[in-house]
Amino acid sequence: MQIKTKNKKRQDPRSSVRYLKRTYADMIKIVREIQSWLLGIRTACLKYGLNRNTLKLFITKFSIRTLEDEFSNKLFSAMIDDKKDAALHRKIRELAKDLEYAKLKIISLETMIKVAEDDLDIRIRKKRGTKQLKE
Repeated sequence: MQIKTKNKKRQDPRSSVRYLKRTYADMIKIVREIQSWLLGIRTACLKYGLNRNTLKLFITKFSIRTLEDEFSNKLFSAMIDDKKDAALHRKIRELAKDLEYAKLKIISLETMIKVAEDDLDIRIRKKRGTKQLKE
C-alpha cells in the first residue's frame, strides 16, 4: 500500500528563513512593489517569506506615515512661513528703532559740536585740506 503525498509548493530560497528581521528599506521596497501593482500581497508573502498580516500591518503603517509626512510637511511649511514672516517683521521693527536711535544720537552729537565751536570757541571739526602734523 502506497501513501499518497500531496505535492507541496516549494518555497522560494529566500522564504526558507521565516523570521528574518528585514530592514525598513527592504520593507518599503516590498510595499512599493505591491502599491505599483507589480506584485500582489500573497505573491509578495511567498516571494519574501513574510506573514500576510505582518505585511498588511506594515502597508498600513507605511501609508499612514507617508500621509502624515505629506500633511506635516505642508502644515509645517505654512507654519514656518508664518514664523519667518513674523520674525522678519520683528527684525524690521528692531532695525527701525535702532536707526531712529542712531539718527537722534547723530543729531545730538552735531548739536554738541556746534555749541562747543560757537559758544566755547573750541575747534573740533577739521578743516578740509589741512595736513596732519608730523611728530
